Amino acid sequence: MRITVKLTRAENTALLGAGPVELDLEEYLCGVVPSEIYESSHMEALKAQAVAARTFAVKRAMAGTVVDDTTSFQAYRAPLAESSPRSRQAVVETAGQVLTYGGEIIDCFYSASNGGTCKRSGEVWSRDYPYYVHKPDPWDTAAREEKPTAASHGVGLSQVGCMWAARQGIPYNEILAFYYNGAALVHEYGTGSVVGFEEETGGEMGMKLVESFLTKNPCYTAGRKITVKGLMLHSVGCPQPKASVFINSWNSPSYDNACVHGFIDGNDGTVYQTLPWNHRGWHCGSGSKGSGNNTHIGVEMCEPACIKYTGGATFTCSDLGTARKVAERTYNAAVELFAMLCKQYGLNPLSDGVVISHKEGHSRGIASNHGDPEHLWTQLGMGYTMNTFRQAVKAKMEGGSSGGTSGGTLYRVRKSWGDAASQLGAFSILDNAKALADKNPGYAVFDENGKQVYPSASGSTGSGTLYRVRKSWSDAASQKGAFNVLDNAKRCADENPGYSVFDEAGKVVYTGAAVSATYTVQKGDSLWAIAAEYLGNGTRYTEIKKLNGLTSDVIYAGQVLKLPNK
Repeated sequence: MRITVKLTRAENTALLGAGPVELDLEEYLCGVVPSEIYESSHMEALKAQAVAARTFAVKRAMAGTVVDDTTSFQAYRAPLAESSPRSRQAVVETAGQVLTYGGEIIDCFYSASNGGTCKRSGEVWSRDYPYYVHKPDPWDTAAREEKPTAASHGVGLSQVGCMWAARQGIPYNEILAFYYNGAALVHEYGTGSVVGFEEETGGEMGMKLVESFLTKNPCYTAGRKITVKGLMLHSVGCPQPKASVFINSWNSPSYDNACVHGFIDGNDGTVYQTLPWNHRGWHCGSGSKGSGNNTHIGVEMCEPACIKYTGGATFTCSDLGTARKVAERTYNAAVELFAMLCKQYGLNPLSDGVVISHKEGHSRGIASNHGDPEHLWTQLGMGYTMNTFRQAVKAKMEGGSSGGTSGGTLYRVRKSWGDAASQLGAFSILDNAKALADKNPGYAVFDENGKQVYPSASGSTGSGTLYRVRKSWSDAASQKGAFNVLDNAKRCADENPGYSVFDEAGKVVYTGAAVSATYTVQKGDSLWAIAAEYLGNGTRYTEIKKLNGLTSDVIYAGQVLKLPNK
């Protein structure tokens, strides 16, 4: 993402020329953070400032606003972007993080000091926002007692309060939660990398991670810290795919029987972080050798709505295809999350006892007697095991390229590409997919385009014709694939609106989905909800993304989206 800046400061025009100039957002922030807050500030204060400044900038960049380099918007000094390594580090460590409320990026304001009281925006300006509440600010008060500071408008983050809180050990996410009441810290914006720090940023994260702390739960309020030695994977044990149901229920002072570090939503794979990672939760009970709550982060995967428990860990399933999609979605999100956490805490997922399930925790004597999540995978015939999970986490940490992976491709094990209900599993590692196919006679491995990659699919059509999927026969550059099996080519065309299937002579043999309508995004909309209402199936949100060239799930009010045919 880029932002247009009108330059007024002589130091900026000397380096960048007469404005306005278009700057990479993250590079712009490297010159904003040290201009707005002391470079010598505690790192958590610098990170809080970086997120606030990014949120402010993204909101305006999305609206096409031209900002200037003064405090009328945000102070920006180009020379400081190169001479402030700690601020640059803060920008890097928070890359892509913004604050949202109700699914929308907030209007993020901040000031030097609030005089000891956080202000409602309506007290200062004409508009009231729900995330700005009137309340005492003990951090600002304490900072002003140390060093008198003139108060300014007082809406949002107090910079002196932020700096004082950071010195007391308060992490940046909790600082932001205090000043922006009810706002979520969302890790989803691919805003590019900062020059000189590409290796540290590691590229864009595929999963969507949202902070939604259970601030009223006794585990959160107790604030007990742990030394993280491992990660434990759970599934919720009831037919509920919505993470929000658990978050809303568990966020109560009276809910003292459970608290996990995160939930993975079954409908869209969003990860909701509900405790700071290093806080002690209560997710696995105790065993004969103690409790994994004292050593392990616990994460729950939500389960399909179409299952019904009949006793213990046994269930029936009314829609196997849908259930498998939910399980696949949560499995893949868990792989990404655990890879991120293993990197963060320096853990090797293949080491003994590091990445375990609740079931394995019980076997090791550090958890109560549960069978999750293996019971879900086994009964749905997914082919997943904790061994395949640990291997997938390791491969993701290494860039997803070990053990036969191919650029993030998922290899699906099915009887045929058209028989999605028969799918036993989806793997990023080809060798794992082959092994599962070998164990199940009549099954094969297919890539994401529906092409059979194992065993060899030669002779399956009897004709030897290659069917090509393109926008037009003459537009060879648009080709999505070439298939021996016509049904596979048709499926690829359907997944790419505007594409058709051509035989080897260039004749159209099938026309795929086309644009049927447009839709203007309303406040509170999501891609999933739009797909569910207008296409009849929320899982078709990926078709909307492809058709509109979206690289993330982020949409905004007023945006016009093309919709594929029903």
